[in-house]
Amino acid sequence: MKFLDTLRHYIQVSGVGPISRRYFIMNAFDGATTVLGVVAGAYAAGITNDSWVILSALGATIAMGMSGFAGSFMAEEAESAKKLNTLEKMMLTELKDSVVGKANRFASIWAALIGGGAPALTGATCLLPFLCSSHGIISVSLAIQISIGVALTIMFLLGAVLGKISSRNIVIHGAKMLAVGVLLTLIFFTLKLT
Repeated sequence: MKFLDTLRHYIQVSGVGPISRRYFIMNAFDGATTVLGVVAGAYAAGITNDSWVILSALGATIAMGMSGFAGSFMAEEAESAKKLNTLEKMMLTELKDSVVGKANRFASIWAALIGGGAPALTGATCLLPFLCSSHGIISVSLAIQISIGVALTIMFLLGAVLGKISSRNIVIHGAKMLAVGVLLTLIFFTLKLT
């Protein structure tokens, strides 16, 4: 419990809470959208091989996870260093080994874990139906339908969370995020028809 208390304290001191929420929503949305694009694209191309969809979407998910981790870490590390330098100049003392210094270092790692973990989590969730199809539990066609449904549901829920955070209408915010996924799906379905 002491470890968790320390984490909570570092989150509070560094102020990384709102930043990590933004990273989570943005990158989770990217993960769901990318896998939705891969799945809908596979449908439009008439691909019936589930391993192709799994490997393509998994590759994109891993790349997004690594990109989110590295990008979030470097951005937050630079912001933390700037904040700490400013504070040190104001206080005329070095704060590297203080609670503030440790909290700022923790904030960079925390933001990186959230930034990289969010797209990996949502991308992998959208791929679960294809794991079932690869084991013969469901057909590839059903896996495509379920995967698209899962991705659209995740998008709606992410929008609803934004509505909750901003104390606005969660249904409207959910619908806004959902609209992006529906538009993307319609584009690929139109390509299938032409």
